Amino acid sequence: MKEFYVKLANYIVLVSSVLVFAHASAAEKMIALSDYELHTTVQGDGDNIVLFEAGFGSDSTGWSDVIELLGSDYTAVAYSRAGLGKSGSDGKAKTIDEHLEDLASVVEALGNGQKIVLAGHSYGGILVTEFMLAHPALVKGVVLVDPSTLTQRLAFKAVAEASVLADDTKLLAYMPPELVDQYRLLIEQMDNAEADSGNFQSDIPIAILTSTKVFDEPFTFEETEQGKQIWQQLHSQLFARFSNGMHIKTATAGHSIQTEEPGLIVKAIQYVSQ
Repeated sequence: MKEFYVKLANYIVLVSSVLVFAHASAAEKMIALSDYELHTTVQGDGDNIVLFEAGFGSDSTGWSDVIELLGSDYTAVAYSRAGLGKSGSDGKAKTIDEHLEDLASVVEALGNGQKIVLAGHSYGGILVTEFMLAHPALVKGVVLVDPSTLTQRLAFKAVAEASVLADDTKLLAYMPPELVDQYRLLIEQMDNAEADSGNFQSDIPIAILTSTKVFDEPFTFEETEQGKQIWQQLHSQLFARFSNGMHIKTATAGHSIQTEEPGLIVKAIQYVSQ
């Protein structure tokens, strides 16, 4: 899960400062839950509502470039999960199901009772996919940006377990302390995922964006040629579960397609919201 890299921490600080102006026109709203509040921003006033789910360890600001390109023709809702950005927390690591409960609360509060488009990056792709499966009547379309999948660790460990475990140690060393327990809980869930957990069929419009870029100096196994081949296979298998969609591949952008090629994501949102 490459968003754990040390460069992510530097990137979040940079983006947060550079994009203050971009967020100036966005309305900030707090969604009250039982033990904490989730910070959200709402920008634009279009009929199509797009809700953005960030990757692991990232807050809502990572979607700013995409939201600015969407313009006022869409209503863009971005939020930060518990403990990230301006959102509160009860201090406990969250399971996937608990994050899904929080996502459902945001949808209920800001979805206006209509079908919405969900866009998820990396770990956010797991949440968006699982939400779609649980609440198909609420979802108009789905955009998955270099998404993680529940079974990816099983696939990686089947061919390079030592590398995957070494990557865990490396990532934990770079990770902010407040994310350590969350990461350990997440990999525990993924290590125990059912092999057929992605076995479903859906006719909801889908757009998957996959980075095929192989790094000259890979930081983790996922950035190696072998890791990238498995990554693409996982995305192809996921895409095959949908009867209506498009699969966009980019060799120029890395994992953070939303900041490197935001126009591709705008194209995908326009496609699934038709």
